[in-house]
Amino acid sequence: MNQSDFKDWQSYPVTKAFYAAIRVKIEGLKDELSYQAGDDSRTDNIKVGAIQALRDILDADWFEETEV
Repeated sequence: MNQSDFKDWQSYPVTKAFYAAIRVKIEGLKDELSYQAGDDSRTDNIKVGAIQALRDILDADWFEETEV
């Protein structure tokens, strides 16, 4: 996938919905942590890890420049 393909992919409605769903999930986990942090440190760590994993998806470069 090249840069142009990646930009096209980002404009697809399903891609936009995917990214929006990830953002909603992150906000939900942050909200849960704001109310429940400290009750169970293991659960806190799982939620923090999930937030980081979801952020990694949002921040990933999904294309690789290749020569044709």
